[in-house]
Amino acid sequence: MVPLPLFKLAALFVRHVSKYGANQIKAQAHEHPKFRAFAARYGQSIHQLNMRLNVALLRNVEAEMRAKEKAEAPTVKTKEQVEKEEEAKARQAKLEAENPEAAAAKRKAASSSSSSSGGSSSSTTGEKKKPTSVWRRKFRPLPEAKAVDLFADVIGDAFILGVASAIIVYEYWKAAQKPDQNAERIKMLDARLEELTRREQELARVEQERTERYEALERALRELRDPKTKKPLLPSLQTPPTPTAA
Repeated sequence: MVPLPLFKLAALFVRHVSKYGANQIKAQAHEHPKFRAFAARYGQSIHQLNMRLNVALLRNVEAEMRAKEKAEAPTVKTKEQVEKEEEAKARQAKLEAENPEAAAAKRKAASSSSSSSGGSSSSTTGEKKKPTSVWRRKFRPLPEAKAVDLFADVIGDAFILGVASAIIVYEYWKAAQKPDQNAERIKMLDARLEELTRREQELARVEQERTERYEALERALRELRDPKTKKPLLPSLQTPPTPTAA
């Protein structure tokens, strides 16, 4: 009978329960005031990091350079634009002729605004020329509820991932501590082979000693002779004479 994989069933149960733990963490992030403030603050940090990573990965420097060159390139006015500007100048000259005092005040205000705008534009152009790093850019922050949701999702997923990683590490450690059945079987077979080899050598040695004793006994029996007749007591053990060639 095949045993039930209790450890795998327990690991599956723990993974399933960890999802409820992650949901509980998300609920506490919305309900607990201090945890909510903590989640909102670090949720904004996660949002900024996520946006910077997305911009850094999806950024196309060549397209930005082409768009910048296109925006800085001088544009040629069309015929309709030239006619509209001439009509506007004619109307402005007519109004100045009718009311010279208002026109003078208007020109003075326009000159002051143009000087201030020129200074600001020069400062802004100077600022635009400075390369801004993606990692220093500040993106629009999320609403508090969305920041809390983002932080809760990240913490919940991290909790589930941590539980799964702990189970995998424990399973790997348990498998490493468990003896290898194939290695144990090979070791047992090697021991049996050595034992059989030793027994075979022992049997060969005993057989060799027995053969030597039989040969010595046979030689002794051949040498036994009757003291009176001087003939062998066991003629059957005597070796027959070798036939000579005629």
